[in-house]
Order: sequence, then structure tokens, then C-alpha cells
Amino acid sequence: MSIIGFSRSRSAAVVVTAAVALTLAAGCSGAAKTDSSPGAQGTTGVASIQKPSAAASAEAVAAERPLIRLDASPEEAKRASDVFADCLLTNGLPKAAVMKGGRTIDPANISDVWGPLSDKVRADLKKNCASKQPEMARDRARRLDPAYADHMQAFIKCLNDHGIKAVLEDGELGSVDEMPSGSKAHWMQDCEQEGFASYYSTLK
Repeated sequence: MSIIGFSRSRSAAVVVTAAVALTLAAGCSGAAKTDSSPGAQGTTGVASIQKPSAAASAEAVAAERPLIRLDASPEEAKRASDVFADCLLTNGLPKAAVMKGGRTIDPANISDVWGPLSDKVRADLKKNCASKQPEMARDRARRLDPAYADHMQAFIKCLNDHGIKAVLEDGELGSVDEMPSGSKAHWMQDCEQEGFASYYSTLK
């Protein structure tokens, strides 16, 4: 199924814990010691394995979302959107909402604009589809690139240097007097690539 409205304009965060190493170190240092002080019953001296925080887990999921690179083909973009659309439908989102919202639908925070949904449907969408929501390269940069503002400035400067009047508004591409066409159409993509070159080169 195809999602309407997919724009063609477009690292992985890994949660790592060293607790296993601490556990092995404790095991090799000799017999476990027991703290007999009040309130310390059950302490064995072995380090416990810490689970990733909810925030860290959420960031990892977001970073692992399918990436639509700036040079992705229409077929690649469609394939990613189809997988996302199928997940939304399978987990209870109405077809009309899927067709209208496309990749702008955020499974982790479903808006009421997509219709009344039960708590179970909302939970299923968040659990099963959040990691399948595609994102463009600049969307990922907006979330994870610490130099995003500088790269946006470079993007805008490139457009202006090539005769395309564009400005920044609240740190984003605010307006373009006239969308380039014909021989200038490629500058929208070329300038984004130039402005974000150092960050995009890190994307897998």
C-alpha cells in the first residue's frame, strides 16, 4: 500500500551497558560478601545488571527508524512507506487516516485528528509501528545533529548563492520566494547535501 504525500526531500544510537563486565569482575574477585548491617539483607556483593532507561530506549528506537536518504530512489521511499502503512493498518488505524497522514503520523503519540482510538489500539501502534516510521535525512539531523543550526545556515547560504531567495525562520527553511524549476530545480537537493555534508556522511 502506498502512502500519499511522501516528500522526496530526506546515527544509529545504540544502548550499551558495562554491567556484565562488572558482574564478571565481581565473580572473579573471590567469594561474595554479605552485608549484615540493617537494611542490607540479601546483598551479595555482585553488581546487578542495569536496564536501559525508558528515555534511552526511546532514543534508540527513534534512531533506528528507516532512513530515507537524500539520494534514495522513489522505489526505496515507497517501499519504506508501504511497510509503515501496513503496520498502521494491521494495528488498527483506519485506512482513511493512513492514506491522509502518511509518514507524518507519529505512532508514539497518535493525534485525535485520526479518529477515536481505543487505548489498546494506541498501545499497539506505539509498540509495533514506532520503529517503522520512515524519516528523511534532515528530520534525523533535526533530532540528532548537534550542529543542525550551522548546517541549516550553510544550506540557506548555498541556495542564496545560486539565486534562490530563501530565509531561515525559527531555525528552519522558512520561505522560498519561488520554488526553483527547470535548470535550477536540482539546487534544493544539492544545497541540502552541501550544507549537511559532514553529518550526512555519518549516516548508514
